[in-house]
Amino acid sequence: MEPTEAPESAEFSADTATSWVSVCLSNMLARHGITARRQATEIAHICAISVSQARRKLRGAAWLFDEVLLLCSHFGESMDAVFSQAHGGLATTTKVAVCQATLLMDGQRLPCEVELGPLCSSAEQSPTQLFAKRDSEGWFAGTRTGLSRMGPLGPCYLVKHLQLVTPEPDAKARIAVLDDDQGAAEALTDWFNEVGYDAHAFTHADQLLMASANPFDAYVLDLLLGHGQTSQHVVEHIRLRQPRAPIVLLTGQLREGNASEATLATLLRTQDLTFFEKPVRPAMLTAAIQSTLDRLSQLP
Repeated sequence: MEPTEAPESAEFSADTATSWVSVCLSNMLARHGITARRQATEIAHICAISVSQARRKLRGAAWLFDEVLLLCSHFGESMDAVFSQAHGGLATTTKVAVCQATLLMDGQRLPCEVELGPLCSSAEQSPTQLFAKRDSEGWFAGTRTGLSRMGPLGPCYLVKHLQLVTPEPDAKARIAVLDDDQGAAEALTDWFNEVGYDAHAFTHADQLLMASANPFDAYVLDLLLGHGQTSQHVVEHIRLRQPRAPIVLLTGQLREGNASEATLATLLRTQDLTFFEKPVRPAMLTAAIQSTLDRLSQLP
């Protein structure tokens, strides 16, 4: 599909600017062979964010400068090249290949990809032609009548091409389980996998730290790791890369005095952790993790 020029605009709102950044970055990924359906997963991997957060950013949510820089660096492109149409920090004309959108048809909402044509005023809109408009939830495509059900129609873009896509299933949340007791680590991992997560067991801190180059969505760590070690350095390493990821600490050694309450209290106070005492009920542990993941998915 040949890209088309989006219409010029003399002034951009913050919302339009954010959408423009999403389009530029999406086009960059497409140039490197990342299809629209895989882009959210790729961005989540590179920027160490959740897939749902990446999807929202592709639909126009705010980008952090560090995230933009990470993506450009990963693909070896300069920001000047990626945003080559910029003028005064924003684009006046942007090449748009396709936008991820929702088709409104016969009361259904179907995922699709649209190629945008020129901007049309309400007076120019045919009742049978397909148009696209963007609101706070993303891009929507449909007839003039269908789009008007969402509220005041206003200016819309002509749809030059539309293709329905099969919805990509939500990726399973990845959970790392660290416990020096291999049986305990594997038992908890089996539980998570059975209830729909992608869990991996580790018995040594170094194993997990090496694997964290591809960050997990959540972490379950035994406080005591044997040979006098605690998981404090693991927590600190994770927090440097993932300030918000759910981290749950487990221990069954408080009553025996083998685990330091002072160390645990410091970690809980400074590292935003959740604590469960062993033996833990897996269902309660799962609920705590999923609750945090759900809350994070709602954040911008």
